[in-house]
Amino acid sequence: MMGSDMADGETERELKHELGNAQQQKLALQHLLSKAVDEIEDLVESDCNDDQKTEALKAAARLRRAASL
Repeated sequence: MMGSDMADGETERELKHELGNAQQQKLALQHLLSKAVDEIEDLVESDCNDDQKTEALKAAARLRRAASL
């Protein structure tokens, strides 16, 4: 019975470790996505016509929302 408790403890530690890794990956991806949105917004301010600017800003807003989830 004690062996099962030790295995459960190891499994729990492994799962917590994997969860921590997944959370760090999520944060890194959110950061990259936010940087990409910033770059899109900067580019939109350049030589785009109004329709292109509107569409690019809509896309940037969707990406920014996705990065905040």
